[in-house]
Amino acid sequence: MTLNQELLDKAKAAGAELAEGERRALLARGEYHAAIRRLHLAGASLREIAEALSFSHQRVQQIVHASGGSWWRRVWRTRNARRDAVCTWCDRPASEVSKLVAGPNVYICDACLELASAALDDAWGTGTLRRAPDGAKERCSFCNKRSHRERALAIGPAANICSECVRICRDFMDGRAA
Repeated sequence: MTLNQELLDKAKAAGAELAEGERRALLARGEYHAAIRRLHLAGASLREIAEALSFSHQRVQQIVHASGGSWWRRVWRTRNARRDAVCTWCDRPASEVSKLVAGPNVYICDACLELASAALDDAWGTGTLRRAPDGAKERCSFCNKRSHRERALAIGPAANICSECVRICRDFMDGRAA
């Protein structure tokens, strides 16, 4: 059986026209979705856009997400972003230290805890840590309390720690904390 050349040529032309139509449809869909996303990024709510275009707000949310996402997603993601656990004083990660104690947005390793303890025992401090004078305005990075006669404060380049927090951190490192 032989193919009718005229019908074959018509089928090839129709296939090429179909491929071009699908390509144009994909481009139009992309432009449409980008326009909807731009509407949302300009401040329109998903519900407002959905009402204006006669969609459900869930469909508008799907379109916005598929075309690059929303500004609030980036804000939410960065709002909850946590810093990797590295010592605030020496910038060493947990893999390079024996133990690391976490506070509110501050970490201290066992080596820096010893340096802080030595700085609190010495009136002048050693190395990068020094003892704060009585009545200093600086606060402890762990408990946010100021120094006074009973609570000495070691001041570091990036954070501070008081004598009470040094004691608590030692208890954590020795496994004595509840």
